[in-house]
Amino acid sequence: MDLQQARILVRKINSLFKSMEMDGSPQPTPIERDLMLSYLRQLYQSFLDDAAEGKITVSAPLVEIPATPPKPEPVAPVYESPKTYVPPVVDPPRVETPPVRLEVREEPKVYIPPVEVPKPVVQEYTPTPEPPQVPVSSPTNSKVESLFSFKKATELSEKLSEMPIADLTKGMSINDRLLYMNELFGRDMAKLDEVLRALNNFPSLESAKSYLVGIATQYDWSQDERSEIAQSFIKLVRRRFV
Repeated sequence: MDLQQARILVRKINSLFKSMEMDGSPQPTPIERDLMLSYLRQLYQSFLDDAAEGKITVSAPLVEIPATPPKPEPVAPVYESPKTYVPPVVDPPRVETPPVRLEVREEPKVYIPPVEVPKPVVQEYTPTPEPPQVPVSSPTNSKVESLFSFKKATELSEKLSEMPIADLTKGMSINDRLLYMNELFGRDMAKLDEVLRALNNFPSLESAKSYLVGIATQYDWSQDERSEIAQSFIKLVRRRFV
């Protein structure tokens, strides 16, 4: 074994190690690493040659140094999540509310006087006084009797004009009512309505004839200017009893 060569290799190893320390890098560069391994192999090989020649007794088994040291496995950095400050939950102070007293006010009583229901007024029916009877032998009465004489209807128009009427107060037009009021009842509409209601209550024309004769005598229907209108009115009354 050449100690001089071994001493030189040891100096190179120390010099290279100091250079790596002065560099300040935590890991050696690939060139530094390969150069250091080369120095170590040479030094190891010089001692290994002496052992092979029997100059050095090897008391311990030789450990083979790998050419390239294993790379350390990267360790994933552990990041601690920042702690969030959670304020403690504090119950709000209890505020005692005084009980509310409800005042019950009595409403003033209002006096309501009793209402008197008026009694229905019952109208008493006053029968219509019959018109004065005229002697049969008088000439006026004979003229009134002629108003009740009618020819038998032969034509269709005449038959249609003799259709029955259920209610005399509703069986004539407004024009007919005005005509009969002015010419036969002295312009008294109330008298016309009264006569029509009375005629509705008779059971037949024979029983109503004496009443009509008295009305005709009272308002002088036998005059020439009224006889034709009076006869049309009596003809209308006649339809009530058909």
